[in-house]
Amino acid sequence: MGLEQKLLDAVDEYDMLEASQRVLVAVSGGPDSMALLHALHTLTNDLQIHLAVAHLNHQLRGSAADDDEDYVRQWAQRWDLECFVEGQDIAARAAEQGISVEQAGRRARYEFFNRLAAQRGFARVALGHTATDRIETLLINLLRGTGLYGLRSIPPRRGQFIRPLITTRRDETVQYCAKHNLQPRLDSSNLSADRYLRNKVRLELLPLLESDYAAHIEMSLLRLAEAAEQEVEWTEPLVEAAYQRLAQSDNEERLCLNIDKLADMSEGLRYRVLRYALIQLRGDVADVEAGHYNALQQLICEGQTGGQVHLPVAIWARRGYNSIELSVGAAPNETPTDAIKQRHRLLIPGIVVLPRLGLSINAQLLSQRPDELGDAKGRQVTIDGGQCGAALFVRTWQPGDAMQPIGMSGHKKLQDIFVDEKVPRPQRARVPLIVTSADEIVWVVGYRLSEQFKVTDGTERFLRLTVAEEPTAAECDS
Repeated sequence: MGLEQKLLDAVDEYDMLEASQRVLVAVSGGPDSMALLHALHTLTNDLQIHLAVAHLNHQLRGSAADDDEDYVRQWAQRWDLECFVEGQDIAARAAEQGISVEQAGRRARYEFFNRLAAQRGFARVALGHTATDRIETLLINLLRGTGLYGLRSIPPRRGQFIRPLITTRRDETVQYCAKHNLQPRLDSSNLSADRYLRNKVRLELLPLLESDYAAHIEMSLLRLAEAAEQEVEWTEPLVEAAYQRLAQSDNEERLCLNIDKLADMSEGLRYRVLRYALIQLRGDVADVEAGHYNALQQLICEGQTGGQVHLPVAIWARRGYNSIELSVGAAPNETPTDAIKQRHRLLIPGIVVLPRLGLSINAQLLSQRPDELGDAKGRQVTIDGGQCGAALFVRTWQPGDAMQPIGMSGHKKLQDIFVDEKVPRPQRARVPLIVTSADEIVWVVGYRLSEQFKVTDGTERFLRLTVAEEPTAAECDS
């Protein structure tokens, strides 16, 4: 079966294209992308699509990179195709971001393609990945440690990105280019096993596996990738449904996930929901590794209110009282100063809403001693209401604050309590304090309860305090 027929079959099997769509073809000038461009151009009438070309000059190989750019421009001009070219200093970008040149190049390419697609109205972006790329990527993922998505390797289609050559081997693209006299550009860096892991896999590991262990290793690995792809395909709608049940968002750069629902999930589903959430924010989670997901899992199941995790895709995760907030950009800021200084009156019984903290606190008198008194490190406690008077107040931490925690004979500064509890400095101004009219600290919400206000055998008035995230703030601490 020829390359063009394989392309048509892949387009049909994976539902890649529709009639009249504008398709941006990513072209480096190498054999794979040139075979893709030529085949799509040849089949334009059959597929009823409109093509354009995109080329990103990585500026890594001096004049050779400029020659690649000129080569792509010339072929686009020969076929009367619109051509979009951009140059970026990928080496400088990698150094600035502290990542590998490969990672920096990948990010730059996808940003470039996404921008063009949005600005110019392309419904699809066609990439030249082949079955050989899929095999190599699967092996790389296995060497680094991977899960289901890594076993899937390179998917045939993801959103607007399609890979029509995903069932075609690299040697077939080389033969196709020779047959049509395309004379593609060759990147000399792909010929050395010393530089990149992918080159080692391609030039050393795969030939070794094929000669010494499994003559049909490529077919076996492709079957594994397809099996993982099928597993993702039928389970992904279930993951999306689970995500929808616990997620809320008030803008494109922030969303919140309900902690209780996350904690009740199996670890496998929780991982996939977290991955799905990150994709909603960033679209690409290639740089998020197992260690990052483990840190998120720990924040959900064992973390303290205010705890944070920084992810490599410029996302901060912060634990609130009822939710995990995921936000794009810099670390969440401190609460505004007016929220620090003001005291908010909490009638007994009654409820107070704290918009600046995104919280509400409810004071409820109980008719008898409850079976469970709550947990000072949680969101609900029962205290001795006889010690409180007619009202309590809510404020945030101020320098010099101190209290007598349960079990201690003397007072302890809140600053020291925050240090003991590993509360990040920027988050200390977000922790609510429930105090009396005389400004005695009753409860450092989520951390410590005062010895003076604990329930004893002599307690006659039971007061339950409950903290909830304010619904009007999209259930996010903000």
